Amino acid sequence: MAKVQDKIRVLCFGYNGVNNTGSEAKLLCTLKTIRKIIGDRVGELAVLTLNKRNQQRYLADFPDVRLIEIGPWTLWKNPKLLFENYDLLFLSEGSTFIDHFSSLFFLMFCAGAQLEKLRGFRVVGYGNDCGHLKPFNQRILRHTVNKIDLLMVRNPDALARMRGYGVTREIHVTADATYEYPLPPLHDRQKLLGKLGLNPKERPIIGIAPKEFFWWPIAFHPWGPKEDLYRYPFYHTWPKGGRESSQRYVEQSARYADWCVKTYDAVIVLLSMEHMDYFPARRIYHAMKHKDRAIIIASDEHMVDDMISVLSVLKALITTRYHGAVLSSCSAVPMIAISSDTRCEAVFRELEMMHLYLDYVEHPCPTPKTEGLDERLIEMTKTLMQQEASLKKRIADQHPIFVERAHQNEVLLEKWFEENF
Repeated sequence: MAKVQDKIRVLCFGYNGVNNTGSEAKLLCTLKTIRKIIGDRVGELAVLTLNKRNQQRYLADFPDVRLIEIGPWTLWKNPKLLFENYDLLFLSEGSTFIDHFSSLFFLMFCAGAQLEKLRGFRVVGYGNDCGHLKPFNQRILRHTVNKIDLLMVRNPDALARMRGYGVTREIHVTADATYEYPLPPLHDRQKLLGKLGLNPKERPIIGIAPKEFFWWPIAFHPWGPKEDLYRYPFYHTWPKGGRESSQRYVEQSARYADWCVKTYDAVIVLLSMEHMDYFPARRIYHAMKHKDRAIIIASDEHMVDDMISVLSVLKALITTRYHGAVLSSCSAVPMIAISSDTRCEAVFRELEMMHLYLDYVEHPCPTPKTEGLDERLIEMTKTLMQQEASLKKRIADQHPIFVERAHQNEVLLEKWFEENF
């Protein structure tokens, strides 16, 4: 009988350290599961992050987790990292196999998995998604994913795409681990809402979670405008007409927000779910006529619990963010998606709410498919308000199913771990 390995070194690789509410919530759920399953046998638990300081905000309950900051000069500064061995690599990012914002992230995840396998260690894809990939990246995906030891994808759409790209290994369809993130205690939610001056009993609260659709992809440049710097030497890029499309999006979103204030006597919460979302949120706020009835809630200043607490009291949510839909699910918030990729689409298809799904952006060169965004949103919002009760019931009925599927990540991981370690 093979000797049982006493200590397991585990490394989590995701899009972390950028104040991305969804990614950090998913990481916290993943770390909790790792601790539960591996327990005292964890020799080291490490997280790759783009920013240690940002990351530490979220990991107060995991003080012993090692943070490894990565960037363009990581190996130059610390070449020993290349030779560190981890027994188990978790691809913990939901958007691991999506490339439209940049092939850079996709290739980094795949390279990490390939390197781990070359060293003879194991790789787990933990609740990943899969979007439309460029032909070259489809080949990279096929070559990488067929070598992964355990793969769980978070929706049937991701399974279908992977099969279409030629992935032949076993794929488990579960759900995003974030569905298991708990709703904060009522007292804590009320305390935060009081501090923010939000009272759903006084006025309905409508949430808008915007993002910059047209500031992509991220590309290598030796120099560029300071305002477009992502992380040197990588810059956001604007496609032809992108700045104009962005301005129209902001103006149309502001007109829609003003319409909600006027029509429903609503308070508008502009939710910046990630650091980058703050810029369009601020622009929308300043473009509004009724900015006295609007507030920006930014992930740069608020934790996951704070964002969920605000989501929990919304009468309606207009989201561009996948995890806006996921984290509001436990509160059965009726929602509309303004989408640029396949992530929100998968949720809305499973909820049978595609009539409230707006396929807004064409890729690979991001351009708007819809010119009259505010008009479309107004019509969708009228439908949402008419169907509010049935939509809330639909989401409430589906939520425990998503939670059970998310729990299967843990079940499958535990079984696989016992068989392999």
